[in-house]
Amino acid sequence: MQQSPEEFKRFIESKVLPIAQKLGTRQGFFEYWFKILPKCKSHQDAFDLVNLMHLKIFKEEKYSSFTSFKVQKSRYLKKTSL
Repeated sequence: MQQSPEEFKRFIESKVLPIAQKLGTRQGFFEYWFKILPKCKSHQDAFDLVNLMHLKIFKEEKYSSFTSFKVQKSRYLKKTSL
């Protein structure tokens, strides 16, 4: 049975919206990075993937570079461990 265009649109939106809500926040970005990290070859590969997803959804990168991401991740981890 084939989906109608409207059903397919709703299906795609149901998959994208939760990811967009997560990637739209600093905490969610880091949480998603940690979630996919075991499936990636390197920390940078995981970052590149999540940052690309953010770019595709929001039309801008969350972090300008992997170095910038690492600095912010360190600050985030220090803050959450307090």
